[in-house]
This record gives sequence, structure tokens and C-alpha cells, in this order.
Amino acid sequence: MAFPSLPEVRFARIPQESQARYLGDRFSYIEAGPADAPCVLFLHGIGSNATYFRFQFASLSHRFRVVAWNAPGYWMSDNLKTEHPSDADYAQAVADFTQALDIHDMVLCGNSFGSVVAQAFAIRHPQRVQRLVLTGTGVGQKQLSAQRREAFEARARRIRLGSYQYGDAGVDNLVGPHASPALRAMLVAVTRGTQAAGLLRAVSFRLSDFYTPDVAAALTMPVLLVQGSEDRTNPRQDNADLLLPQLPHGRLVELVGIGHLPEVEAPDTFHQLLESFLSSLDQ
Repeated sequence: MAFPSLPEVRFARIPQESQARYLGDRFSYIEAGPADAPCVLFLHGIGSNATYFRFQFASLSHRFRVVAWNAPGYWMSDNLKTEHPSDADYAQAVADFTQALDIHDMVLCGNSFGSVVAQAFAIRHPQRVQRLVLTGTGVGQKQLSAQRREAFEARARRIRLGSYQYGDAGVDNLVGPHASPALRAMLVAVTRGTQAAGLLRAVSFRLSDFYTPDVAAALTMPVLLVQGSEDRTNPRQDNADLLLPQLPHGRLVELVGIGHLPEVEAPDTFHQLLESFLSSLDQ
């Protein structure tokens, strides 16, 4: 099976006034589409990177400026200095990244870990987010169960053994039962690109007590949640269903038979949902 090709990786200098927060001065990212079109910014999951969004680059870049970041410590983006980043740290990282690329208003789309980072940014900068799209939505927790802590700490143990060992395990738990072998192989390749230091900081953040339903009233923009019925990583009843009632303008769509990764498991359906949700932006 052939998958859409990807644009080349690009680099941006972290703004001078922000560099003290990082172990370097470089963001890496992927971009396609007209520079003057409305921007759609994608934030990847905890074991992923910008290449995860290849289907979205193919389907959206004729109408939108499509950008996918590599979060601090992921791929060739320099890491945050703090080993235990908070929601404020990741929100600031998005602010630094968008400043570096001269992006002000945007549609913000996040998967899993990226969905929590997207919420953290949108809560602080609601006037900059025209639409918010969350997939495999995570909302955090007020109190951390032993089972959830072990799931994240298991990821930390695996990445310390190496990126191949991390990537070669766990993909089957992310997708629904009908995902093709070719798609699973693609996801393994994406996951092998994970850097240990970036993931360990993301794990620390996901183990924090940042709980988005408590502050979701600040998400005043239209919000679309796309949830797979087979999502075992962030089950709907523990995440999206808790967030949705707190959203002033939220809508949830469940995709039957799909797991944690709607963008790649059901890219055509996801594209249709996104096109409808964004239909007024470029008019």
C-alpha cells in the first residue's frame, strides 16, 4: 500500500527571548500549502512526530497553510530545559513555535498528548484559536490511578531501552481491529523516530494533575472532538465525555471500529469532518 509523500523537514529559530527555556535554539517541523492561507497547526501524540500527519498534508494543503510541529525534544526540535514541564511550559512552547513561524490565528488540531497541549494553549490564548480539533482526546486527571501511572511509566522504561524497542511495541494497542498491516508498519516507523528525552518530559507532564474539564469554559471557540469507539488509550468515558459538557461550543463525533488514531485509521472520514468544520474559514 502506498501512502502520501511528505514535504521536507524545515527548521525555525526559537525566538531569542525564549531560548533560555530550551537546550538549544531550534524547532523542526513540516509545512505545506500557501503561506497566506488560513493556518492549520497539528500537534502530535506522545510517541509520534510531525510525519504522523501525512494524510492531512495531502488532503488540506491545497486550501490551507498546513503545519505540523515536532514538540520540544522530538525529532530535531531542541528540548525544554525543565525535566518536569507543566501545561504552562507546553503552552509557552506552542507560543514560541508560532512566533517563530509568524503564525497568529490558527486552527489547532491535537492528537492524544497533542490534544492536551492544544487545550493548554487554547485555554491561555483563546483569541488566537479559530477552531480546536481534538482526537484521541486526553483530559488529564485530578488523581492518578495506579494503573494509569504504570501505563505511562512502562512507556518511559521502554524508551530508555532505545527508539526501536519503543517503536516495535505497542502499536497494536493504538489502532482498531481493522487497521491494515501496512498502516501498522507505517506507525511503527513513525514511533521509532521518538527521542527518549522528549518522551520522558511528555510522560512527566501527562502524570501531572492538569485536568482540562476544570478550565474548559475558557475554550470559547468551536471545538470538534473525534473519538474512536475502540480507543483503549484515552477511552471516551474517561476523557471526551468529561470534557464535552464543559465546552460552550463543543461537538463530539465517534467513529465506530476506530482506535486512538483517527487521522491515519480513517483519513477520508476525518478529512470530511475537518472540511465541514473549517468550511467558513477561507470564505
